Amino acid sequence: LFVCAVLPLATAKSADLAEQADAFIQEAIETHQIPAISAGILVDGKILWTGAAGFSNLETREPATSETPFRIASISKVLTATAVLRASEQDKVDLQAAVQLYLPDYPLSKKGEIKIEHLLLHTSGIRHSKGKESRSLEHYASQRDACRLFEKRRLAFTPGTKYRYSSYGYTVLGAILESADGDDFESLMRRYVWEPAGMNHTGLDRRPSKTAGDASLDQIEKGRVVPDVENDLSLIYPGGGMVSTAADLLRFVDAVENGTLLSEESLETMLKHPSYKGKVLDEHAGMGWNVWNHEKHGMILSRVGGQSGASALLVSYRDKGVTAVVLTNVARLDPIWELVNTLIGMGVEAKQENAARTAPPLAP
Repeated sequence: LFVCAVLPLATAKSADLAEQADAFIQEAIETHQIPAISAGILVDGKILWTGAAGFSNLETREPATSETPFRIASISKVLTATAVLRASEQDKVDLQAAVQLYLPDYPLSKKGEIKIEHLLLHTSGIRHSKGKESRSLEHYASQRDACRLFEKRRLAFTPGTKYRYSSYGYTVLGAILESADGDDFESLMRRYVWEPAGMNHTGLDRRPSKTAGDASLDQIEKGRVVPDVENDLSLIYPGGGMVSTAADLLRFVDAVENGTLLSEESLETMLKHPSYKGKVLDEHAGMGWNVWNHEKHGMILSRVGGQSGASALLVSYRDKGVTAVVLTNVARLDPIWELVNTLIGMGVEAKQENAARTAPPLAP
């Protein structure tokens, strides 16, 4: 969910961005009891810095590195939305088509048909997870199988008429991709997004049989860091079940902005707000992204993610050309917006300093 948390941009006190950023995340580790952090800054299409601090596994004292995959939770939605839009560009998915075109046995609600666009924009009426479903230990072999948990539940409203955030809507998108393309979801994500963007350390979270090297899952309980639930995310792979690194997510943002992944038309579609009969349903919603047109800083894209043992945030100040990301292996990290915005400020100052160094001398 979008949090209106743009802070005054911090400024770096040192010309050495890497040195200051490394010191900053190390301080964050100690101040906020974070087991491990992976973070990075992208400026005008160039990764100026990535770093990691802390232990990816407290029990084994394994240090976190820039290549340690962390859960990215709902940041997964941005990657899935990109895959759907790429499939649309290749005429494999019609954004205006009903779900039943690709999933003929998906129940048709009395409230009306759900279109692919509704799923992308959270206007489908499909409700979010309930009870302990977000900490499920059950494994689903395909996204179509995962849909069966919730597909017969009553919709919250007539599709397209209101906004309601739902990870399950993205599970349906995963099933649609599998049906439209004939491959499994992970292979499709690799082909549509991860490989063309150069995301070599991104994949699906395979817990409880996690990939060796993935960051452990922790939480703070009564002032102590303790293990969190090793839940199975196959129920929501498209909406919250991926692992990645800070560098990979910065490469993704660059690949979207430079046209590697999406056409200009598709990107415009991705960033539009949902509307009904000419009225905007949510002024901060887009496809995967939260989109905010800030009066001072211009367009800001963000996606925050929270899962068992993970807090993540990706923020792009598009008009300033600066993006920052913070990934952690601790649940419910309240100051994560402050951490990311400080890194954004460092990127802005580094850009300003570079512009000052390269500016032509004033005429006498």
